[in-house]
Amino acid sequence: MSRRDDDHIGHVPKITPAHDEIASFQRNQAKGQLAASLGEVPDVGAAGSASASMATKSVLTLVVLVLLATAAWAGYLHQKLQIAEKSLQNYELRIGDLERRLMVTDESMGESSAAMKVKLRELDSEVRKLWDNVWKKSKQKFAENDALLKLHTESIAASDAFIASAKQQMTKRDDVVAGLSQQLQKTQQLHSQVAENQLVLGQQEKSLENMADKTNRVSADLGKLDRRVKGTEEWVESINGFRRQVNRDLTALKQGSSQPAPQ
Repeated sequence: MSRRDDDHIGHVPKITPAHDEIASFQRNQAKGQLAASLGEVPDVGAAGSASASMATKSVLTLVVLVLLATAAWAGYLHQKLQIAEKSLQNYELRIGDLERRLMVTDESMGESSAAMKVKLRELDSEVRKLWDNVWKKSKQKFAENDALLKLHTESIAASDAFIASAKQQMTKRDDVVAGLSQQLQKTQQLHSQVAENQLVLGQQEKSLENMADKTNRVSADLGKLDRRVKGTEEWVESINGFRRQVNRDLTALKQGSSQPAPQ
């Protein structure tokens, strides 16, 4: 910031209003509010009636109330204006301090501008040198990175193809696994059926063994019965032989008794 600018800033008029301006503003505002509240004042002398006097009294009462309210409002505004005036004074002090600081800064900047220009030129040359060096190295790095990027893209493409084929194989394997799982389920069902059939066969074997035991017992009983029947038949045959012998003897006795005795 130059000194001309400082002089221009120093001649800026104050923004803070004067006390006379504040008082005149309050009076004008009170008059305006009073006129707005009263409106058109009736002609009391022309009316000449009791109702006009009552209306006049009520209007005067309203006027007094409005004046009191206006005075209170004016006092409130006066307090606000005093607070605003104090804040404006504080702002003026701060602005003055800032202007002094800016003047000092402007002088120091004016003195060091030549040295700063020299330093900036030196820095510019150094930056250009560094930039050229960095750019050369960056070109080499970029070329190497491009080659590596091509290799990586090719390897990624090959990996994608391998992954696609692997996915196809996995889908086929999934189908095979699904078929095997179905067969395994069927085998498990058959195994359960075989186990049930084995249980049934075991029960049937037990029943067959029981039946065989019963058959053996019946066969033994039949053998005993056969032997008893044979014994009975032999006994009956012997009885029949004895009976026949007895019958022959009886017949012989009868025949002997029927012949006459010799003289």
